Amino acid sequence: MGKMLRSFRTQMIIRLCISMLLAGAITFGFYKLLQFYYQTSNVQMGDPLADLRRTIARIGDINVFLIIFIPLAILFFFLLTKSYGSHFEKISTGIHQLANGDFQSRVHISTNDEFRLIAEDINKAAQELKESLQRENLAVSSKEQLIVNLAHDLRTPLTSVLGYLELLMKDQHISEDQMKHFLTIAHTKSLRLEKLIDELFEISRLNYGMLKMEKDSINIGELLIQLNEEFYPSLEKYNLIARVEMAQNLHIFGDGEMLARVFENLISNAIRYGSEGKYFDIKGYLDQNDVVVDVVNYGSYIPEEELTHIFDVFYTGDRSRSLHRNSTGLGLFIAKNIIEQHEGTITAYSDPIQTKFEVRLPLKS
Repeated sequence: MGKMLRSFRTQMIIRLCISMLLAGAITFGFYKLLQFYYQTSNVQMGDPLADLRRTIARIGDINVFLIIFIPLAILFFFLLTKSYGSHFEKISTGIHQLANGDFQSRVHISTNDEFRLIAEDINKAAQELKESLQRENLAVSSKEQLIVNLAHDLRTPLTSVLGYLELLMKDQHISEDQMKHFLTIAHTKSLRLEKLIDELFEISRLNYGMLKMEKDSINIGELLIQLNEEFYPSLEKYNLIARVEMAQNLHIFGDGEMLARVFENLISNAIRYGSEGKYFDIKGYLDQNDVVVDVVNYGSYIPEEELTHIFDVFYTGDRSRSLHRNSTGLGLFIAKNIIEQHEGTITAYSDPIQTKFEVRLPLKS
């Protein structure tokens, strides 16, 4: 009821009624004053008021009433609705500013009717357009940075491959052992180049929806236990002990192969970056309607300025680029994309004691 009373249409009807009441009251008061004057005063022929009375009689009382009433009603209605004119002007100005690309200005209307809702929608549109423009500018600069990064990452292994192949072609006195050594290096660099190209192609397929998810019922606990066993050689290499804690019935609906990619990346990162510690933990548990998986290592931590960009494919400060050249630096971006396509989230936390990656996926209903 209160909302209906505050609506623009109701307010217009109320103001129209008030205008008519005021105009009617003034017109009626005017007639009463004339009537009182005629009854108490001795009006003579030729008196202006006597002429006025004859004119009123000739035109008709009702017609004279309307002649006075209608202009007064219009005047009062204009005065009572004057504030709405300023609302229209503010809204028109706001739309004009949006059309001219000014996303900083805001429309402020304090009423509780539709005008305030329109102002809020204009302000929301301005904010969304501003954020969209910022994202577009970031995307343009990011694409430019991506080209630079790709040129560097593709050229480095390719230069090595070409260099060793040229040595093999030019030098006729290379021993068989040297030849095997050079070919091994060229092969290793070629594998890195292939991996980088494959991951870039996979990013494109994920972004454009070309990579189809074959979703089915999956027990995350069993998947993680199996993956942990596959990393046994790496654990031995880095002298790490994996502590696995899994709750029962961690069932979700998802693509097992894609999710395995995600957790392979997180576990390999935990082993690689947590080699300074003795342990790393894999924990799976239920939190309300989510299946939560924590992968925690106790090695070097990620600085805060890098942590906010760690899932960004374009971020040049990615530690994997500078510390471990065997990593392409694209794994976490792909992992985030896969998790989001499963309607989940992945977040990272880090301090001098531990670094934790938390994955949340909706529990299978």
